[in-house]
Amino acid sequence: MNTLLEVGLGSAERILGSRFLIAVLLPVLVAAGGSGLAALAATDHTPGDALRAWQQYSASGQLMAALWILLGLIAAAYVLALFHLPLLRLLEGYWPQTALLRGLARRRTERQRSKARAGWDRVRELHDAGERTGGSTLAAQLLTAYPPPPRLEQGCLPTALGNRLRAAEYYPLERYGIDAVVVWARLRPLLPPEATDRVTAARTALDSAISLLGLSAAFGTVWPVVLLRGGHATLAALTLLAWPVAWAAHRASLQAATAYGQEVRVVFDLHRHALLRHLELAVPDDPAAERILWDDLAQFYLRNVPFSGSARTPPAPRVP
Repeated sequence: MNTLLEVGLGSAERILGSRFLIAVLLPVLVAAGGSGLAALAATDHTPGDALRAWQQYSASGQLMAALWILLGLIAAAYVLALFHLPLLRLLEGYWPQTALLRGLARRRTERQRSKARAGWDRVRELHDAGERTGGSTLAAQLLTAYPPPPRLEQGCLPTALGNRLRAAEYYPLERYGIDAVVVWARLRPLLPPEATDRVTAARTALDSAISLLGLSAAFGTVWPVVLLRGGHATLAALTLLAWPVAWAAHRASLQAATAYGQEVRVVFDLHRHALLRHLELAVPDDPAAERILWDDLAQFYLRNVPFSGSARTPPAPRVP
């Protein structure tokens, strides 16, 4: 039999959504708890003082206060959710086009590109030395961490997180000629439940890390200033520990982005034809014809280019 807590959590999950609960509301609860402790310490109070003050309220007063606190936390979580995509894009490396940030983006992009090139040089060295297993392992790591070599010059981003997600975007384009940005929104509703659950779980892990990163950075920026202005230097130093948490969240986001990118690759490998069947289009037997069909679909969705509903004939191979 379900406990009251399980029933409550189940109801909250149905109303708010499990992704919202885990990826947004839970980090907000952690940040709110830390902020509450910092506020108590700044006013020379202890959690025991807060508990005694709470016990002075009647049962109905405690219930109303708890409801208001809960509503406030949910509202704060929704505000965070509104800024989640802009925060993610900022962490990916899509920065405002100012003179300072353009220069920083250019330098960091070149640094990321140099790391990728050095990695591929090492792959070639390993293969030339006969260490094919090591070379193949390193190549697989590079393909999940950076855009593929043909796209490296124009497709590299200034951050490691952005390049992991960009690598996943390029995978279907390189393999099948699919523009992932265009097709993904149309393909995902057609996925079977198991694939949807795997993608959702991977994206929830990524969103959780991003939320924790953003809140930790905000906590480690705001509270030290507030506490220093109040003359609490020791407490201000303690709140700076939020920055190691932010660093750990950033590392977790890189792992989560890699896992999410892998799930995206699997979806295109196994389920890309679901969209063609849903559109009542014949699945081409020839890989070259399939690439042309996907390109025609992308042009139809992006530029309203008339779509005939059948793949164009692939060009004949050039006779040497």
